[in-house]
Amino acid sequence: MSFLIGLLSLILQAPLAVPAPAEYTVGPQDRLAITVVDEPTLTRVVTVGSDGTFDFPYIGLVKAGGVSLRAIQLDITTRLKEKYLRNPQVSIEVETYRSQVVYVWGQVRAPGAVTLMGNMSLTEALAKAGSPTPDAGSYIEINRRPAAVAPGTDPAAAVKPAPERVSMTELQSGRAQAIILSDGDTIFVPKAETFFVTGYVKNSGPFLHDGAMTVAKAISMAGGVTEKGSRSRIRITRLIGGKQVVLKDVKPDDQVLPGDSIEVMSRLW
Repeated sequence: MSFLIGLLSLILQAPLAVPAPAEYTVGPQDRLAITVVDEPTLTRVVTVGSDGTFDFPYIGLVKAGGVSLRAIQLDITTRLKEKYLRNPQVSIEVETYRSQVVYVWGQVRAPGAVTLMGNMSLTEALAKAGSPTPDAGSYIEINRRPAAVAPGTDPAAAVKPAPERVSMTELQSGRAQAIILSDGDTIFVPKAETFFVTGYVKNSGPFLHDGAMTVAKAISMAGGVTEKGSRSRIRITRLIGGKQVVLKDVKPDDQVLPGDSIEVMSRLW
């Protein structure tokens, strides 16, 4: 529980997404705040239309969809300088992000689409989704959107990147703050997988499976074997093919699977 409290605190303390970098790719419905220094009639907020353009005084339509903020700024500056202003100083910021989203599913408090704001990190996206719930698993999976294919190429030829896994430990350490998300990414927080330890141990019950569990580690998590317990008489009940199967002669370094029930038996006096 203390781990989850610490993790939640870290996520809630994550800084708000930073302003969009100049390389941010603009899309339809984004609202852009355009400032032209000493030209109040040109300074305004525009909304990128569904066709990826917006209208700007003097120069007409400006292509913005699929274009970076830096390129839009350069386009407006160049076109104003050609005919209307001697040395225009133009700056552009994103006032409202609406065109790009990531999706957060699974064991979070508010699953669904999260608007991508600038260089949004994994930590920030999880915070927007309400943070992981107490029954979240030991890792988070990120599925990246396939890279765009060349025009005329079959979309099916797009190579889908392998899923990325980030452990909850890495998330708590702050590493996830350096993982930047892109439009269309999907984040999945699985439900925790558990196993059980019963019998002659100090603290029997269910425990979270961390993905690399041995019998020795599982028993250690249960507080160890009691004085009446046997370290050599251990069995595992496992679901195999829909049936409960009891595995005997279990060794300390044997693997424990999610859903297993480990029983430490008494000594033979």
